[in-house]
Amino acid sequence: MGKLYIYALIAGLSMIAAAHPANARNTADCDKLQSGKAEVLLNTVDPQPDVDKNGSADTCPQKGQALSQTPAKVAPVNIATTGSGSILKKAIKGDILPQSEGSLHEDLAFKYRIYRPEAQNGDTMVLLHGSGQDETSLVSFASKIAPNAVLLAVRGRVVQDGSNRWYRRLTPISFDQQDIRSEAKAFAEFLKQATREYKFDPNRTTFLGYSNGANLVNAVMMLYPDLVKQAVLLRSMPVLTGTVEANLANARVLTVSGASDQLYAPYAPALEDLLRSHGARVEARSIKSDHGLGKDDVKVVSEWLSGSATAQLKKN
Repeated sequence: MGKLYIYALIAGLSMIAAAHPANARNTADCDKLQSGKAEVLLNTVDPQPDVDKNGSADTCPQKGQALSQTPAKVAPVNIATTGSGSILKKAIKGDILPQSEGSLHEDLAFKYRIYRPEAQNGDTMVLLHGSGQDETSLVSFASKIAPNAVLLAVRGRVVQDGSNRWYRRLTPISFDQQDIRSEAKAFAEFLKQATREYKFDPNRTTFLGYSNGANLVNAVMMLYPDLVKQAVLLRSMPVLTGTVEANLANARVLTVSGASDQLYAPYAPALEDLLRSHGARVEARSIKSDHGLGKDDVKVVSEWLSGSATAQLKKN
């Protein structure tokens, strides 16, 4: 009986030891997926313009669900063994996101998040995502090109076919004109309120829009010309129909199209001509890319923003 008891005890302990690493591994995998949710995977962003894209279902447990009722003690972190060198390299490259103020804000017409870098320079960047994305989608991209700017990341409030959008579409290249105007009006009011609430400097605010979001930005520029002083329009096209009177003499715009973007690239010259015809200073760039974003976008936009910062310093 004594030997049988010892064998049973050893077998039980072995089963517990084998199960524990599996649980730890599953928890770590879920944490890794959730912590990377806000990062942009370059060359995979909104690959089909204005075509809805639903994300995969979240199979990880909610963060509030503890695996054990007994809180575990946190051991002191040994900096020498945490790979701090690689963390520093990631920070320099812009792969580490700026600090968020926390939960999603829902106090204004549009849902939004605020991200603040450790070293702020007084600039603000307003982020408008592509079709089927959310307010976190461009945060990693923006932190690379404007590491010292406060980021105001906004979510489009139109949901069509289960995807977040900035206005309703009829086809990939034709859109609900009444919806564009009503959402542009709501966004203009939202921006005025957010500017007052957070004391953003309109003269040091850049609008970064991608695809569907960039299209709303150019519509806002035409309908509310005094609102946008500087804009980066990635993979964009004109969406308003009819004649609109707008004086964009105070606006500076960068448009970046993908040479192999078969759906949107053909409309890039029309957008550039439209903005220029209303007085905007437009720099148009075409890069070797499709509709997705990549390293070339980071380089082109960063250089353009650097030129803007130099001009601002000379002006001051």
